[in-house]
Amino acid sequence: MQDSELIRLSDDNNQAEVRLIPNKHAPLTVPNLLSLLKVEPFNQLSPILANIEDAISQINKLSGKRAGDEEFLFILAERSNTKIEIILSKDNMKAEVNLTAGWGDNQVPISAILAELNNSNIHIGIDNTKIREQLSQLSALSAGQEIKIIVAEGLLPVHGKDAELERKVSLARERLLQPQLKADGNVDMRNLGEINMVQTDDVLIEKIPADNGTKGFDLLGKELLPKSGKDTKLQAGPGTRINPSNPLQLLATMTGQVVEVRGVLQVDDMLTIKSVDVSTGHIKFKGSILITGDVDAEMIVKSTGDITVMGFVDSATLEAEGDVIVNKGILGRKLTSSDSNQQLATTVKAQGQIRAQFVQYSELTAIGDITITKQLLHSITNTKGKLTVNDGFNRRGDIVGGSVNANNGINVVTIGATSGTKTEIFCAMQEDDIRDQLEDRSQDLKTLVEEDNTLWIKINNLPPKEKWKHDHGIVTEIKEMLYKKNRFNQQRVNEEVELQQLQLELEQYFQVHNIDVGKCIFDNVALHIGSASTVTQREHGPCRVQHKDKKIDFNYAEHA
Repeated sequence: MQDSELIRLSDDNNQAEVRLIPNKHAPLTVPNLLSLLKVEPFNQLSPILANIEDAISQINKLSGKRAGDEEFLFILAERSNTKIEIILSKDNMKAEVNLTAGWGDNQVPISAILAELNNSNIHIGIDNTKIREQLSQLSALSAGQEIKIIVAEGLLPVHGKDAELERKVSLARERLLQPQLKADGNVDMRNLGEINMVQTDDVLIEKIPADNGTKGFDLLGKELLPKSGKDTKLQAGPGTRINPSNPLQLLATMTGQVVEVRGVLQVDDMLTIKSVDVSTGHIKFKGSILITGDVDAEMIVKSTGDITVMGFVDSATLEAEGDVIVNKGILGRKLTSSDSNQQLATTVKAQGQIRAQFVQYSELTAIGDITITKQLLHSITNTKGKLTVNDGFNRRGDIVGGSVNANNGINVVTIGATSGTKTEIFCAMQEDDIRDQLEDRSQDLKTLVEEDNTLWIKINNLPPKEKWKHDHGIVTEIKEMLYKKNRFNQQRVNEEVELQQLQLELEQYFQVHNIDVGKCIFDNVALHIGSASTVTQREHGPCRVQHKDKKIDFNYAEHA
């Protein structure tokens, strides 16, 4: 080790100086000089390796020569405080500070970080509390070690909530799933309560308005616009009106039954008859129909509202612009012996929902959901909604034979039978439609971006303001261009959000639309989910049947 008296601090205390005489101190090595820097206060300074190597080279070269009697001054180290580097994310939504511990004092005042943020044009989203908390870690670092601290974050916009229509009254279809409690606490499955009626000026719907959301910002001060919530119009159907003193309320204008037709509530006169048979003839009524008994074979019942049957439907035709609710069962029979072109005696169509306790040899078609509480046997069933064949307690609910096609998934207790009855199930067959929508929306957005860019180029190429500021025609044109530019910006935000929603819907399509089986799938059941299909060769226990990697997957863990 060299004599410690050779090294000293510079006058400003920021450098370590060494005075060397070649003929006295040579030969030298790097460890010789570094050893001088290991003691205080020099160990708080950062070695300058290039200077150390230069000093060794010169001193060793002059050793033994006439110039070797002279004294040479070299700077071996210097004070190097903690380095501050601001790193801004690509989307300008997050700023980190990279702190490299120095060879001097590691303490960094928060003002130094704020100054660096200011130099990077970051003035908002700064979290002073988090900075102070994490700066305390610096004292534990050795020279040259680094830590990163998130010092500022932008705020994403909060998209507005869509308007909601909160229905205040129940519909006839909901009655079937609400059996009454007996005095002893048991459920009376035969007593479903009275038909719900409304009176004049009863509130049917309360509208919760859409909101505009909350703006966000990035760290460079750019506003991030939210997507405004979509409005939903409160529509008055027959027998209803908008409350003149409160436009967010829909009121009844008459006594009757509330019916939902194509998503709009109306209050219908109710035709109440005991049964439909040859004595009554076919029934066609503008309003809702309540049949307290049965609908006999070959009879036709049509309604612009709901059709509610308290008894059975046997080999008849029911068509409703609202819901069809059959409190007991829908019965039918085969009209042809061919399974490939099977015709059935009973046809039930609803633009709303269909609900019944059990169904056999019937054709059901609904825009909304179909709910069967006990059995669906040898029938043809089509719904754009969801099919539920379940008593609500997972004890009864069988699909046996026939064909089922449910766009939005199936909830069932048992599919098929021990005898291996052929049963065909189709679910979630609309994937291609969503892909087409996604492609159309992507093309729309591309076109919008191109128009937006063209307009932006036109704005940027305008001549200096002095040349046109007094020309009313050009000023008006420029105002229109700027208005159009702002409209493009908002429309672009909306298009991008809707595109993301479609992409998410496509990604999650088969996670949401699947077949939940509460107890068992028997053999000889053909399962089709999207492009994937299989025919069961054995029994499967409780599971979720889903589309996975273009194959049918039986997920037993979901029902473990």
